[in-house]
Amino acid sequence: MNAGPRWVLIGLGNPMRRDDGVGPWVAAQLRGRSWPDLRAIRMELPDPMRLAEAWEGAEIAWIVDAVEADAPPGTLLRIRAERLRTDLRPRGFSTHGLDLVEAIALARTLGPSPQRVILYGIIGADFGFGEGLSPAVEAGARRLLRRLERLIARLPRRRESAM
Repeated sequence: MNAGPRWVLIGLGNPMRRDDGVGPWVAAQLRGRSWPDLRAIRMELPDPMRLAEAWEGAEIAWIVDAVEADAPPGTLLRIRAERLRTDLRPRGFSTHGLDLVEAIALARTLGPSPQRVILYGIIGADFGFGEGLSPAVEAGARRLLRRLERLIARLPRRRESAM
């Protein structure tokens, strides 16, 4: 019987590198909501120890990160973690020096992981120094927020225990 949040959103990225800050931006937007079953946290790099700690006891983990891909900036990608195979993904998928796929795999070896781990990638445009998201990336992040709000509203809430 775990009293912690059932769902966790991990916003990856560096807010001082423009669009790379989209993950922390999404986490900050969700942090102020009154959903006791949700924990939203910011993380600069996909560290396996911090990932394992962040999703401990959660049923679902959503990871939001800026990505580079051949698609227009602001495009949303939704990928279940088990589909992120290291031999099939394109080079340069993540904007971080540490590989997210490997970090997720290592975090899963450190202890129980959520039943579902889903990556929401938002195609970035500007990874230079500075604060603030480019307009296309902010629009994509707002679309993702609306999607997550609808999803969370449909998820069953934890029932209060008599204990």
